[in-house]
Amino acid sequence: METKKLSSFNLLSDTHTALTRLPKSFRESVCHECGWSEATFYRKARGKNTFSNAEKEKILAVTDDLLKSVLEQNVGYRQR
Repeated sequence: METKKLSSFNLLSDTHTALTRLPKSFRESVCHECGWSEATFYRKARGKNTFSNAEKEKILAVTDDLLKSVLEQNVGYRQR
């Protein structure tokens, strides 16, 4: 999972940038963790596919990690 440090000290700009990066980071991380292509990701997202327990766990873990990274950024601003 790719995490880029934000360079500015602008809370609004940094938060907006972090949130707009989430969809791409989520897709890339899920594809990597589940061994899917981008096409498979979108096909599974569109359809009524069932997921294995392992896939469910990986999707939830990716979600948790990405949201935690945004929360950690917020903690950094609170400490300033």
